[in-house]
Amino acid sequence: GQFFVMMSPQEVLQGGAQRSIASRAHPYSPKSEAPRATRDEKRRAQHNEVERRRRDKINNWIVQLSKIIPDCSMENTKSG
Repeated sequence: GQFFVMMSPQEVLQGGAQRSIASRAHPYSPKSEAPRATRDEKRRAQHNEVERRRRDKINNWIVQLSKIIPDCSMENTKSG
């Protein structure tokens, strides 16, 4: 897609009759893609690690609860 710059806020408020349109066929330069990709990968890896720890905590609480509650073993919880 293309990105167009129409008017500045001052031109709109002043009621300027002339409008300038600036076309930007390539909004992103190839140089900015590489650091962005590595940053996104780092954020994704960090997010995955946080989510894994969260799931582990939840699972540990479930196991602890199953030990506390009478007649509740892991075999019974799996079958419903």
